[in-house]
Amino acid sequence: MMSNDRSTQDFGDAENRTPSCVLPEEMLARGFAFEEGSLFHEGSRCDLEEADVPEGVVSLGNGCFAGCRELKRVSLPGTLRELGMGAFSGCVSLEAIALPAGIRRLRKELFSGCENLTEVHIPATVTSIGEWAFRECSSLTSVYLPPSITDICAESFLSCPNLTLVGQPDSFVAEYADKLGLRFEPSPDASA
Repeated sequence: MMSNDRSTQDFGDAENRTPSCVLPEEMLARGFAFEEGSLFHEGSRCDLEEADVPEGVVSLGNGCFAGCRELKRVSLPGTLRELGMGAFSGCVSLEAIALPAGIRRLRKELFSGCENLTEVHIPATVTSIGEWAFRECSSLTSVYLPPSITDICAESFLSCPNLTLVGQPDSFVAEYADKLGLRFEPSPDASA
């Protein structure tokens, strides 16, 4: 669990506002994991615009960046294996994110309310997408879902009016889109 030490937790408090941060290397000790709760104190204003999570971090807990309304860019390490529920919910300025290959599931409310999110790279290791994972991502117009995905909650893409799912024609993703009446396009490499 993270301490209340200001050097590791208060990136966005009223006295120490900073638009970007690199999470400290000294926080890493053989697979460090941020536990549940925001990296920022309850009620503080998070002005963070960029964050680089260093190699060695294996897990980001529930809600760890939730409500960071100014966050536009996050760099995630290749060592990351787990993203907690709502880890980026309410990050209304987040525009793009590339998830590392170790991620296996996109949990409940992961990007909920990320209304400026336009680009998400989902690796071929992902097998499931949780409830409301992309709810109200109204700027998301297209997302490629790899054939490894075999479980998607019915409301994963709730209130994404401009979204087209892209995937393999005979995949679970194609069946999911058809069943829910969502737009679907075969991926450009579908003929390969």
